[in-house]
Amino acid sequence: MFRITKILLIVPLLLLLSGCWDEKTIQDFHYVTAVGIDFKDGEYIVYAQLVDFAAVAKTETKPTQNPPVYVGRERGRSISAAINQLMHNTQQALYIGHISTFVISENVLNQQSTEIVDYIYRNQLLRYSANIFATKSSMDELFSINGYFNLSPLYTTLYLPDDVYRHRSFIKPITVQRYYSMQREKASTTILPSISWNSKVWKEKDKKRKSLYMDGAYVIYYKVSQPWFSEQELSGVRWLTKKTNKAPVNISLKKEDIYASFSHPHHKVKPVFKNGKYKFDIDVVVPGKILGLDTQMNMNKIIRTFENQIKKEIQSTFEAGLKKNADPLSLGKILYIQETKYWQKNDIKEPKDYLDADSINTINVKVNILNTGGLEAKPLK
Repeated sequence: MFRITKILLIVPLLLLLSGCWDEKTIQDFHYVTAVGIDFKDGEYIVYAQLVDFAAVAKTETKPTQNPPVYVGRERGRSISAAINQLMHNTQQALYIGHISTFVISENVLNQQSTEIVDYIYRNQLLRYSANIFATKSSMDELFSINGYFNLSPLYTTLYLPDDVYRHRSFIKPITVQRYYSMQREKASTTILPSISWNSKVWKEKDKKRKSLYMDGAYVIYYKVSQPWFSEQELSGVRWLTKKTNKAPVNISLKKEDIYASFSHPHHKVKPVFKNGKYKFDIDVVVPGKILGLDTQMNMNKIIRTFENQIKKEIQSTFEAGLKKNADPLSLGKILYIQETKYWQKNDIKEPKDYLDADSINTINVKVNILNTGGLEAKPLK
């Protein structure tokens, strides 16, 4: 009787134990690592990049050939519909939990649609920390480019923009979370990096190699305007960005080149009321070091020349924004925070409502040269 009682107690417990009947191994899925979204003829076109993770695993020897990269393409009235079509036309189940990058086309930006962010935030598998870019280039081409040394696309700017930015700080990468939150802030400017490719710089033997790079950015102002700016046009933004890690500057004095690298600028922007409107005083203090010196010129004169160059970059970026009804220096956000009553009283809606050719009152730049490298502040003889 006791044995029967034990059996009756154990059987229900066995039913509660988890089993392995639905176990899946990593080989049972195709992993989507990047998604591109375009918009044409009233439909979304979704591109998906599949990467073989076996080719990503670190080994002691370099791979001898490029790993395979698959790019899928489907259309739909919505992003979800297009992705469902991709899942319908695949050989194994698609897993989207490893998506690290989203790329949207200029056509999607022109739609001013929030559907892409809506899709990301509603899907529990997708990460808000994923990178987001815009592009004018072909998605097929972007997603087909491998890394150097036969490495997978996971070792390119498309997936590792922060690594590039740390060594050359021009246009700061942005995450989906940051992109979404900044667009919801009144008077906020969102700088969305654009990504492209070229085959003019690197070669492998006699064969040209395609490489990805950030060619500029779309400066989005609260869904009012989203013009594209080249990297050169945005050169002044780096001096008003705290996370600027390495900002190279090259100047010429008496046909001699001087090259320096600056980092971590400290800036302050203050609205000042003059002649019935607000103007802006911009102060920048930035440390740097000399990396190349071909002249015997006095160091104080070199410093003044760098200060003038940085001042010129800030001014030119402001003027480029003025022509396109944009605010790449984010002056409006500072005005809105510090002078909210003025903003509301004047019913400001877009950059042209508070910016004109005289909006910058002063630009003061102070350069501190911390060192001149392993040599003295004079050229090597």
